[in-house]
Amino acid sequence: MGDRFASHPCTDLERSLRPVREEAGAEGPDWVEALAALDDCDGYVVLMIDPQTAEVDAHGPYGGPDAAVAAESLRASLDGEGLRDVSVRIVRLHLPRRAA
Repeated sequence: MGDRFASHPCTDLERSLRPVREEAGAEGPDWVEALAALDDCDGYVVLMIDPQTAEVDAHGPYGGPDAAVAAESLRASLDGEGLRDVSVRIVRLHLPRRAA
């Protein structure tokens, strides 16, 4: 996807890097678990942001690959209309959790 789309994590990076391997001699974060925690979300939303009007439009939720396809389709449509200044971004969706 390159620079065309940006995904900004909604989770606290510091918190996600806390897991530490319990193996003898292994110190530091468990990077596999930390990366999995960063990607732990309920889906993805594709945002269109118009800098001229400050309007934001959201599409989704989608699964990961479907969000990329939707974002590329929206970008192609906007480019075809000459709206290259409108940003298209993919962001994580976190649904509210019920209290136990």
